[in-house]
Amino acid sequence: MVRTLTAARIPRTRVPRTCIALSRTAPTRTARTRLALTRMALASGVLALGAFTPQAHAQAVTKPAANTPRLPERGVRRDIPLTNMIRKAFAAGTRDSTGRPGRNYWQLWTDYKINARFDPVTSTVTGRETIVVKNNSDDELSSIRVRLDQNIFAANVPRAEEVTEITDGMKVTKIVVNGMTVDLAARAGRGGGAGGGRGGRGGGAAPAGPAVATITGLNTTNAVIRPATAIAPKASATLEFEWSFRVPRADGVRGIRMGRWADTLYQVAQWYPRVAVYDDLRQGGWDDDPYLGPSEFYNNFGHFDVSIDMPA
Repeated sequence: MVRTLTAARIPRTRVPRTCIALSRTAPTRTARTRLALTRMALASGVLALGAFTPQAHAQAVTKPAANTPRLPERGVRRDIPLTNMIRKAFAAGTRDSTGRPGRNYWQLWTDYKINARFDPVTSTVTGRETIVVKNNSDDELSSIRVRLDQNIFAANVPRAEEVTEITDGMKVTKIVVNGMTVDLAARAGRGGGAGGGRGGRGGGAAPAGPAVATITGLNTTNAVIRPATAIAPKASATLEFEWSFRVPRADGVRGIRMGRWADTLYQVAQWYPRVAVYDDLRQGGWDDDPYLGPSEFYNNFGHFDVSIDMPA
């Protein structure tokens, strides 16, 4: 015979030994079944046991007490949160929710032709380059963002980690936009100036182009060129640069992916002026984040024709 006890609400974590149905003799098959069901009921902590049978157990489990409060359904978002810029891109047809480019998708295209020379005596890289910028967007570009990454080694610029040596940064001696020489003396301090870019989006109406092309932020890692005439949609502009910089010392340390060890080993990166990314996902269009060292960046698509003069 099986002795069955009656249990009230018993916490799941505490099941008294005396509440488990026991037999004085070896349990029969029926007794073992009732014993297993009794343990299950006690572990649930919500059943009152009397004359316990499998049928009673099934009814008790499937029919909760009438006074048991019903918990509210869990609030789960069924949609995917989207930024305002993604919503605008979807509306403009430049992006698609499937991840494929939209029917109106475009990319700024930049073609580079670079001639550079390395002088091991002075540890200097000198270069001359031409960049053809193809404005494939529907926006009129009143400014052009240019990255001068070597300026992270210059004094008094923002950086996220200590550099191995302070240098003069990238010395830009000449810039020409569509045949017009840029006034390098017209600088507006640090931070790349107030250059917006996307036809005035995000900063009011775009100001009329200056009489001459100018540049601001030439001593930072993200400068802004304002051509005398804005670049029309689907049109192109040609930029010309002459520049140089001294490779910083990196004896005994890794450096920021570049540097010189003694006078025989050189690692050179971020070594030429380049046009920043312009796309449909940023306020103002241009990627205006400064280069801080450990952070990465991305570039426009394009072609590169590069010649480097190295000592034998």
